[in-house]
Amino acid sequence: MFLFFLFLPMKNLLFALLLTIVSAAVDAQPKATFVSDALSKWKGMKSYTLAVAQAMPEEKYLYKPTPDEMTFVHQLVHMAGNMYFLSAKLIRGIDPPVDIKALLEKADQNITKKEAMEIISRAFDYTEETIAQMTEKKLEEELDYWGGHSTKRKIVFLLNDHQTHHRGQLIVYLRLNGVKPPSYIGW
Repeated sequence: MFLFFLFLPMKNLLFALLLTIVSAAVDAQPKATFVSDALSKWKGMKSYTLAVAQAMPEEKYLYKPTPDEMTFVHQLVHMAGNMYFLSAKLIRGIDPPVDIKALLEKADQNITKKEAMEIISRAFDYTEETIAQMTEKKLEEELDYWGGHSTKRKIVFLLNDHQTHHRGQLIVYLRLNGVKPPSYIGW
C-alpha cells in the first residue's frame, strides 16, 4: 500500500492523506447511545410537562371536564406515581421511594400548585437517575409483569408514552379553560 503513494503526485498524496485523517476523525466521534438519547428526550419532556403544569391557574387545578375524568392535579400526580412505579419496581427492581397510594389520595384533596409541581418534578428527576444508570446489558434484561413480558428498554418507551398520553390530556384541559398551552418542547 505504501508503494502506491510513492507514485502519486504530491497534491494527490496530500488529498488522500487528508481524506484518511478526516475519515478516521469522523469514525472516532462518540456515537449517541440509547441512554443518552433517552435522557435528552426525558429532560425535554420534564421541561414541557412543567410548562404545561405552570400554565394552568391554581384555581383550575381541581378542574375536570367530566365527572369520570381525573382532575388536572390528579393527572399530574398520577403521572408522577407512574414514573416512580415503573422506574423503581420494573427497572430498578426495588420498592418505589414514595408511597404512591398516599400521593394519589393527596391528589384527591386540595393540594397546591407548588406542591403538585414539586411532586412531578421529583418524579422526573428520579426517573432520569434511573435511566442514567442503565447500560445496554441492563436495557435488554427481560421481566414479566401483569401477565406481560418485556425488556427494560421497552419500559423506558412505556414511561415516555404514558407521560405523553397524560400531558396531551392536560393540554386539552388548558384549552377547555381558555388557557393557551406552552409551545412544544421536543428535546
